[in-house]
Amino acid sequence: MFKKKEINPGRLIILGYVAIALAGTILLSLPFSTTSGISIIDALFTSTSALCVTGLTVKNTATDFTFWGKFIILLLIQIGGLGYMTLSTAFFFFLGKKISLRDRMLFKESINVLSYENLMRFAWRVLRITLIVELIGALLFYLCFIQRFNPVMAAGHAIFHSISAFCNAGFSTFSENLSLFHNSWVVPLAGALLIITGGIGFLVVSDIYYVIIKKEKKDFTLHTKIVLKTTLILLIIGTAFIFLYEGNKSLVQYPLHLKLIHSFFHAVTPRTAGFNTVNIAMFSPVTLLLILLFMFIGASPGGTGGGVKTTTFALITVWVKELLLGRYKNGISLMKKRIPAEQAMRSFLLIFLSIFFILITIFLILMFSPAHPFKLIFEVFSAFGTVGLSLGSAMNPSCSYACELSTVGKLLIIILMLVGRIGTLTIGSAIVRPHEVDYSYPEEHIAIG
Repeated sequence: MFKKKEINPGRLIILGYVAIALAGTILLSLPFSTTSGISIIDALFTSTSALCVTGLTVKNTATDFTFWGKFIILLLIQIGGLGYMTLSTAFFFFLGKKISLRDRMLFKESINVLSYENLMRFAWRVLRITLIVELIGALLFYLCFIQRFNPVMAAGHAIFHSISAFCNAGFSTFSENLSLFHNSWVVPLAGALLIITGGIGFLVVSDIYYVIIKKEKKDFTLHTKIVLKTTLILLIIGTAFIFLYEGNKSLVQYPLHLKLIHSFFHAVTPRTAGFNTVNIAMFSPVTLLLILLFMFIGASPGGTGGGVKTTTFALITVWVKELLLGRYKNGISLMKKRIPAEQAMRSFLLIFLSIFFILITIFLILMFSPAHPFKLIFEVFSAFGTVGLSLGSAMNPSCSYACELSTVGKLLIIILMLVGRIGTLTIGSAIVRPHEVDYSYPEEHIAIG
């Protein structure tokens, strides 16, 4: 008798993303997708960036791609934002079909659902929430775009930017990104609302719906409380810092209300949308360092963004405090709840692996591709966090710095974008097969610190 192989959800998820990225590469390489042709590496980069909802570009989305090319990019963004498992699971629920145990494991792994209960119903709810929010966002964008474009073009731009913003992708059909509307307050606020909604995660959006709208639950879950509190704190810190530090520098030409709006928008977009209403290359180095930290933290679990996630950042912060106070043996106390120490260890592992992947990528790119050190570091953090913000290319101002890298450099960024979207723990579980040992060695202390 042959022993049945154990299902590894991590490997299946990786294969799924790679297959879709390759399919997107083939479609973008076809003549009807571009205005003047595209190399295979640039098609692969664009396809992966769209699927991983990153937004880094090596081609000008507005001018280098035809209507069908933009449509393919938008389709990849929607698939990547929701996750292909979410779409397939919601489709089966709509048809009234059941899904296999393997598909349930994949869906739970891909969207960080806390349990296997009602997975198909949850996927269908995610799809409905997405369509409703994206429709509202498109209407808001349309009201502003109609002032500059004819109705058909305004509708096209509105739909594209609404999906791109909700999925935290950062792709734009304007060569200037959203800086074309730097004197508007509607576009930045509408974009920020979509980014935050997609970034906080479907678990939180669903919880808010059942507590506030349907009133079927009395209180939010601990997960929702941590996400909302951490998100609010980061937004306040980011907005205040950018307003106070850049108000009389890169934002000096704007009136007070636009300074506040641009400060708020650029506190939102590093987590992890990648849009910009002003040229961030004009920001001070210390502001860019803060943005880099925000890109690393990213959005929240179960959402459309990347990064190590807000809950990981919050848990590690509290765990450090507990370690300093010597209160770590019985778990972590947070908001009158106890979180198992095992989750803190997983958070530490996630951050360690993330830093490892980032450093290895920087090291290898500097070894094989001439690069500007700080621009490269910023680009790598942006790729891992699936953000899309870039300090720009001197060769092509409408593209990201990645377009200046060699083929090897672009391939490394492509791999990092996939790692950032799929998740380092999922990558780790796909590579390393965990196994327990039934023995232990004698204990002995060493000097540390």
